[in-house]
Amino acid sequence: MSKIRLNINIVLLILYLCFAVHAGTVYLRQFTFDEDTSLKKWRKMVLNGEVSYTLMKYGGEGYVKALSEEACSALYYRLWFSLKDYPSLKWKWSVLQFPDKTMAQTAEDKDDYAARVYVIFPFLSFSSSKFLEYVWAEDIPVGTVIDSPAGDNVKILVVRSGRMKEGVWAAESRNVYEDYKMAFGREPNRKAGAVAIMCDADSTKTIAESLFDEIAIETEKEP
Repeated sequence: MSKIRLNINIVLLILYLCFAVHAGTVYLRQFTFDEDTSLKKWRKMVLNGEVSYTLMKYGGEGYVKALSEEACSALYYRLWFSLKDYPSLKWKWSVLQFPDKTMAQTAEDKDDYAARVYVIFPFLSFSSSKFLEYVWAEDIPVGTVIDSPAGDNVKILVVRSGRMKEGVWAAESRNVYEDYKMAFGREPNRKAGAVAIMCDADSTKTIAESLFDEIAIETEKEP
């Protein structure tokens, strides 16, 4: 099965699960992963082999370690929120190993990233839904916007590029409302329905490894 078909399968199932949540609810959430039950409400979606997502501890603080060995799967959390109410998405991440793309030739072959963070905007079908995907690339310039091989309704934003010293975390802060307008050329006309994290190396059949922590959906003004 192709990577594009797999991507479509995951987002279609996420859409179905998202619509099972009451659409009128607006959440403000922070995920710190410090407790043993921190991943209890995060759902797993296996695309092409299972990525290992493990809760790790350093002192009293926790984080998620993702290890992909020729695999592609995601963790996602269902929640509905308005970008006008909560436009700010913050998180910390670190890439330990990038997938090896030296042999990749097509856009689909190159669609592997050690670290991805998604904001999903579900609607009636895959093609009418929108997906904003933040990635840490190895050699693509920061600020690059890419149409995903899965379709032009999935926009990939490169927010971090290149290697960092081992053990160093990068902190990101994005205005998802403004990013959506920039990527799609118009304001969002629906609420977000889920956030997700992913590490994948199935297209390149290599290994990728990354860390995630302190994901927060926030407001930039008093609610």
